[in-house]
Amino acid sequence: MVGQKLKEAFALADEKRDELIRLLRGIVSIDTCVPPGRNYDVLVDYLEPKFIELGFETERVIIPEEKIRKIPLPLEGPRVNLVATKNVNKPPVSIYAHMDTVPIEQKWSVDPFAGVVKDGKIYGRGVLDMKGSIAALLAALQIIQELDLELSYSPVCLMCTDEEIGVYPGILHLALQGYVKGHILCLELGSQEAIVPAGALGKVDVTITVTGRSCHSGMSYLGINAVEEIVPILEELIKLKREVEKRESRIPAFPIPEAPSKQLVPRFNINIIRGGVKSNIVPSECTVIIDRRYIIEEKFEDIVAEIEGAVERGRKRSKAIDVKTGYLHVYPALEIDPNSVYARKMREALKAVKGYKDEDFVVGGISASTDMAFVAQVLKTDKFACIGPFRADNKSAHGADEYVNINDLISMVKELIYYLTA
Repeated sequence: MVGQKLKEAFALADEKRDELIRLLRGIVSIDTCVPPGRNYDVLVDYLEPKFIELGFETERVIIPEEKIRKIPLPLEGPRVNLVATKNVNKPPVSIYAHMDTVPIEQKWSVDPFAGVVKDGKIYGRGVLDMKGSIAALLAALQIIQELDLELSYSPVCLMCTDEEIGVYPGILHLALQGYVKGHILCLELGSQEAIVPAGALGKVDVTITVTGRSCHSGMSYLGINAVEEIVPILEELIKLKREVEKRESRIPAFPIPEAPSKQLVPRFNINIIRGGVKSNIVPSECTVIIDRRYIIEEKFEDIVAEIEGAVERGRKRSKAIDVKTGYLHVYPALEIDPNSVYARKMREALKAVKGYKDEDFVVGGISASTDMAFVAQVLKTDKFACIGPFRADNKSAHGADEYVNINDLISMVKELIYYLTA
């Protein structure tokens, strides 16, 4: 049952539609694509005054340079995280969002940084993943203040860096330094549909480099072709891929028609092959990069061991001079308790706003990876509440013409108001 105060808040969220759009357009206009992620400080300059106006105390937390050097990517600029806290003498809740987005790699039909509005949608890099959630949070907090609604928690808002590249994202640093308090309200993993998140896959990037010997292609018998000599290794890796992807997790899969199984399954993707510089030169080097997504039941050490085994089996049939492997542990796997008091309260918020019933909800894990897994690992918790503007039929995140339905963002504003005040 929604009381009169919440009804007023929900009506005000509808009235503030244009304000929400302007706020999101301002956030989207600041390019925080990573790599390089060079404008975190600029986005914090934009966001910090808004939190201060809402009565929050703020602190900028910059990731030390030696930590950033763990990430093998071309990064630029300071990794500035914003912590905004409002102590109302209630139990704390850490409200998480990341400020970074993936790069623009495909042709768009609109300016990705303009926040173009058409047909009830707003287009721009990050509007779905996850700058739209930042705008929804600020809009919800503004309405809570304007109507003088009583908060049920003391909010600790964490605007974080480098989620899209992992390894050492801002939220990991904040968790290690004690900034993450209470339970976690994640503004990314949830949905506007009746789906309760139960976990996510971990991620390991595997780099395999085969060394041969270059020579003139007309005298190829004098060389060792690294592209050809990686083939036996690739054959063994593909055999391993087939075995890996037969495994199933205890966590059910996010219920979409394309899902290969009702349970979350690991993924083994040979995504990049680089070798050779010119057609008349026998290539002396070939590199393969594997995106290995793993389920909660698997261990990083076992993943390394089975890939090493496959590489060694292939190497025995190869003439390669040398083979090197490298492993980058990008994210751990995550398991979320879908029946915690916090997950249940978020269901109540969705029911209040969207009209869902208990029997409508299904539990599912996502086949992507998330830095929330670092929080779970550091704090030893599986207690998360998750909400977001995602829908199963909107697969535009990370793609060209990324968009979010404006009505879904307004619903998210209402759900946050409910969660933080009911």
